Amino acid sequence: MDIIKQYGAVAILDALGASSYSDAEVKQFLRSRERVFSKLGEYLEDKTAITLDQLKTFTFNDTIVIALLCGQTPPTLKAVGSFSAVLRKFLVDSMANGLLFRGAAALGQFRADDETNTIMGEAVTDAAQWYEETDWIGVHFTPRSFLEIERLMLNADDRKEWALFPYDVPLKNGSTLNTFAINWPKVFLVGSQRPWSGNPPPKQKLLELLSGHRVPRGTEQKYFSTLAFFDRSMKLNRPSNKKKTSKKATKK
Repeated sequence: MDIIKQYGAVAILDALGASSYSDAEVKQFLRSRERVFSKLGEYLEDKTAITLDQLKTFTFNDTIVIALLCGQTPPTLKAVGSFSAVLRKFLVDSMANGLLFRGAAALGQFRADDETNTIMGEAVTDAAQWYEETDWIGVHFTPRSFLEIERLMLNADDRKEWALFPYDVPLKNGSTLNTFAINWPKVFLVGSQRPWSGNPPPKQKLLELLSGHRVPRGTEQKYFSTLAFFDRSMKLNRPSNKKKTSKKATKK
């Protein structure tokens, strides 16, 4: 059967530390992954305009591919925003279940068939070139997709900073890539989306989730880079506490 090529968005996510998992940790990874997928389905039905039929997930060992199917027309900015919201929810739900991911997302054409666990095409190739290049926990759009999203945003009133925003993403070679990053820290500020009860301080909760993981020598920078990104997002998403300057005129 011929698999039809269509437009959409693709994210390739790599589970950090999975290559050194013990047998018990592999089993825990599989259980946690299924819980996250289940929560993602509930989120789609309740919080987004994306239907279950439009979103496909594929697994290849410790790598996960999430794809948004847009048919025969390129994704709109609204679709990009919704896809980014799905990714940020997935990242935080994964953290809450002990899984850390880094990856890359791309816009473009591809062929996908969940029955045969097959997805391939230009968007997949684009994301595959970048998903292991970063030195943090998070997801960024590829350079080519950055250009496309920037074009879409030129005529938009909403730059979607609740879902993605420009950031100098740290790379493993020590340089940075200026592109759009998924704004996953925003979930820490939205009570209806947090996968934990109560209202702990956001930074405190993040440190709690990260400190439960091993940090082998040579991997510490990805955690520090993640904290820096989290702090940048908090400044962007929280209103300023500065007092407004009085505009009263002084009469002589």
